[in-house]
Amino acid sequence: MDLTQLLKYQDTDAKLFSIEQKLVASPHKKKANELALLAKKAQTKSTELENEANNVLKEIDELKNNFNQNKKSLDSLLKKELDSLSMEELDKLSTLKGKILSNLNSLEKMLQKSAEKINSILVEFNKTKKMYDSAKAQFEECKAKIQEETKMLEPEKEKLKKELLELEKAVNPKLMEEYKKRRNDNIFPVIVSLEGKNFCGRCRMELPMAAISKINDTGVITCEHCKRLVYKK
Repeated sequence: MDLTQLLKYQDTDAKLFSIEQKLVASPHKKKANELALLAKKAQTKSTELENEANNVLKEIDELKNNFNQNKKSLDSLLKKELDSLSMEELDKLSTLKGKILSNLNSLEKMLQKSAEKINSILVEFNKTKKMYDSAKAQFEECKAKIQEETKMLEPEKEKLKKELLELEKAVNPKLMEEYKKRRNDNIFPVIVSLEGKNFCGRCRMELPMAAISKINDTGVITCEHCKRLVYKK
């Protein structure tokens, strides 16, 4: 099988592959991916902080209700006519008053801690928001640079694609199909020569002699290791 046209096709395709890899390996694209991940983490953190703040606010509402109930009970006790009470009743009243005052003191401390926690969450939320805003702004800058790089290389890419379409016409359709399958899987070069008697010219792995014996009949064989097409010069 004459592979001259396919090899010529691959030579041109190598230029296109080089441009594609240049775009993939762009430092701007790498940074954009890192910034996108950072922004996503910031969003997740913000959601967690919002949920935490909502839970603390619920706790504060419950503490306030308990505080108000205890305050109401204390006010009610203070309004009682003490002169009409026996010593035993006065002792019970005094004990109850002490418990209520103790509860009020504990609730007040808990409310203060909850308020401090809310402030801490707010500080962390603002910090996270700034991190998100910064990451988003930098991401947009990287995106603009990537678009600029792509725009600069687009004319050359389109030129090479047109050349490939013309070259494709002279290649065996079945062989072209096999080539494109591997190319779409980001395998490149797709077709390589046999090295020595039975080694793949790309991954250098030894190929079975049963496969080698078919190469003269089929023109190419598939490397079972790297999946490339292998031909004999």
